[in-house]
Amino acid sequence: MRSPAILETQSTGPSFGGLMELYESNYLFLRRLLPEDGEGVCRVSPLAKGAALHVELLESTPYTRTYYLTHQFLAEEAPAGETLPALRIRIYYDARVAEVVGRGRRGQAREQGPSLEWRWRANRFLNRWLRFCLGEGHRFGSPTA
Repeated sequence: MRSPAILETQSTGPSFGGLMELYESNYLFLRRLLPEDGEGVCRVSPLAKGAALHVELLESTPYTRTYYLTHQFLAEEAPAGETLPALRIRIYYDARVAEVVGRGRRGQAREQGPSLEWRWRANRFLNRWLRFCLGEGHRFGSPTA
């Protein structure tokens, strides 16, 4: 697998093969970030400085799980406890890939349709965001109510 840095410098733009590599890389980063059991309503990874990272399990099947992942900013950092970015991510454990399936918590389909360009941009963003979160020290612990 090529490194994510190589994926970002492709001169030809998004490709199906490159997208699959992003999905694989996203899966590896998410496995480091998320707990193994996947049970629980919501989990929080707080840091002394910066926004807490929140994850909520939205759907679970034998081979997939769909999560809502966002930073929760405090009222003094953003108006009304803003949550940004706010992504729905599906992990396919049998295929060992993960992809962005939409923005927002529930009920919003892919805003730009399932085009290669939209998937490329959304998953490249997720890849960079996950690297940032892991670099900041985020990890999810036990569930909260």
